[in-house]
Amino acid sequence: MRILMVAARCYPFMGGTETHIQEVGSRLVARGHAVDVLTTDPSGELPVEEEVGGMRVRRVPAWPRELDLYVAPGIYTAIRRGAWDLIHFQGYSTFVVPIGLLAAVRGQLPFVLTFHSGGHSSRLRNAIRSTQHVLLRPMVARAARLIGVSEFEADFFSRRMGVPRERFAVIPNGAAMPAPSPGVKVDPHLIVSGGRLERYKGHHRAIAA
Repeated sequence: MRILMVAARCYPFMGGTETHIQEVGSRLVARGHAVDVLTTDPSGELPVEEEVGGMRVRRVPAWPRELDLYVAPGIYTAIRRGAWDLIHFQGYSTFVVPIGLLAAVRGQLPFVLTFHSGGHSSRLRNAIRSTQHVLLRPMVARAARLIGVSEFEADFFSRRMGVPRERFAVIPNGAAMPAPSPGVKVDPHLIVSGGRLERYKGHHRAIAA
């Protein structure tokens, strides 16, 4: 199967979605699928094309350089000119996904969308989320499947997007954990909460529990 993953950022950047693409994509390649990644490069300093983990990564320009909006018209052009069996959109909070969704819908290409969203540290961005959901709803409703990384996320976006819950699949994020060190005693009461120190990441909830 020819699969295209579309995201605002991927390797060499670090983050949850970036890691998701790297881990899932390389495993799909190992199973015999052809995986392309379409992403952006606001800096203009990264390779336009390269191979990473068996995946072909293509980067298009995005603006503005200093903000995480990722206005990238090249996403639309690349999708309309390509041919894939399935497009997997990763995340939804930048301009990359609406541009890509429009191209997929107009090109009648099958696609799925994983939301990867827990919030944003910007009050303005959070304030306009409801409007963003309304504008995306007609295109999101055309997805072959919508993916939440948790039951909460699937329930949340089903309500916000007005899409029936049965259209969602829940696929939790995985983790490539190292083997336990010999002799280390397991502490069942020890909890690790990983992520940036921002309130919407929810570390305070783990501490409060």
